[in-house]
Amino acid sequence: MSTRMRWTLIVLFLFLTLGGSAIALRRAKAPAPGPAAAPAEVVLELAAEDLTRAEAGEIQRLLPLTGVLRAASQAVVKAKVAGELAEVLVKEGDAVKAGQVVARIDDTEFRARLAEREAALQAARAQATFAEQSRRKYEDLLAKKFISETAYESYQTNAKVALDQVRVSEAQLALAKKSMDDTLVRATITGSVSERAVQRGDKASVDTRLFTIVDVSRLEFEAAVPAAEVPSIALGQQVRIQVEGFTAQDFTGSIVRINPATQAGTRSILIYVEIPNPSLALKAGMFAKGHLVLAAHRAEVLVPITALRKDGAANSVFVLAEGKLARQEVSLGLINETTGRAEVTKGLSAGASIVRTNLGNLPLGVPVKIKSATATK
Repeated sequence: MSTRMRWTLIVLFLFLTLGGSAIALRRAKAPAPGPAAAPAEVVLELAAEDLTRAEAGEIQRLLPLTGVLRAASQAVVKAKVAGELAEVLVKEGDAVKAGQVVARIDDTEFRARLAEREAALQAARAQATFAEQSRRKYEDLLAKKFISETAYESYQTNAKVALDQVRVSEAQLALAKKSMDDTLVRATITGSVSERAVQRGDKASVDTRLFTIVDVSRLEFEAAVPAAEVPSIALGQQVRIQVEGFTAQDFTGSIVRINPATQAGTRSILIYVEIPNPSLALKAGMFAKGHLVLAAHRAEVLVPITALRKDGAANSVFVLAEGKLARQEVSLGLINETTGRAEVTKGLSAGASIVRTNLGNLPLGVPVKIKSATATK
């Protein structure tokens, strides 16, 4: 064996010897395995505002309504005679009273026709007076046998025809007076002008639309309700509404009419709610929403709707029982979406502490720690 081979074997032996010793040393210094540490107890921490208590109180079942306000009374003023508009006395937004003159049609022709009818009546009356005098004269002659019965009947007929002509002239004069009066266009109801369709100088024919007048001192809220709810609705029931633009104010009215038929293509019925508007603040055409109270009573247990959990057909809430979280199945009565409360008829007692909102899937049977408001600051 050569010298170089002997040194190579010596170095390999030393490496194997020292490496084994180092491995043994590291194993000796490693800590000996001990028993497993006990797991820490799980505690659910909730904020005080996450909890609430079930309580007794009043509950209502409400039917939500949406619709548009309409004027309870509205009238279209039309021309009764043809002619040129000589004056237009009101504009949109002006308040008017029933009978007030709002426009005038040129009356030149009507005035002339009236004068003609008056003259014709005077002539007819004069003719009737003369005919009656003649009849009386010949009646005396008939009594003295100076004329025949046939001659007298002729004068009698003339007197009757003259009297009938007076009645015809009187009727024609009355029509002329009416036409003359109709040149003054008058408001048919008390209210406000919502539309003016003509200007001074326009030509109007009979039945031309001139103005639209609405009375907004009383408005109607028209809303559709499901046909299934009609048995719960009656005339006189109160309805509370909120009108667009008047968010801080509620308005109350009562049902005055119920449509006798469903709307075409739907299964809904229109109801009409009268809303008093003495200040005239509300306007026709405004959008409104409200609700109708269908049922109301005192409930023994009320909870927030947000506390309810749905599992198929079953409802439940998370409750604190002996400091631990549990899930309690409940039966529900009336639900009020507006106030956000639901009646519990079975499964929960007043005073029970429940989780107010949906915090997800919470662990059941674990202790609950309530974090105070000061601790969270």
